[in-house]
Amino acid sequence: MDKLIPIIQKIFKVSAQEINDEMSPSTIPDWDSMNYLIFISELEKEFKVQFTVDETMEAKNLGDIKRYLVNKGIKL
Repeated sequence: MDKLIPIIQKIFKVSAQEINDEMSPSTIPDWDSMNYLIFISELEKEFKVQFTVDETMEAKNLGDIKRYLVNKGIKL
């Protein structure tokens, strides 16, 4: 998760201590649609993966995103 934390901090403007799998648009004020798409784009660049439209639209929280990354072979 070492590479994931700085991206989350940068995009959503939260401290490392606040980061947990339950983080979602309802708990993070800066998690709006634009920042979410920037977040997905940053993850795709950093981890050299591609999220499907379904994955992008169905993710409800950070735990879902992490699960998608693990399913793509990324070790967190």
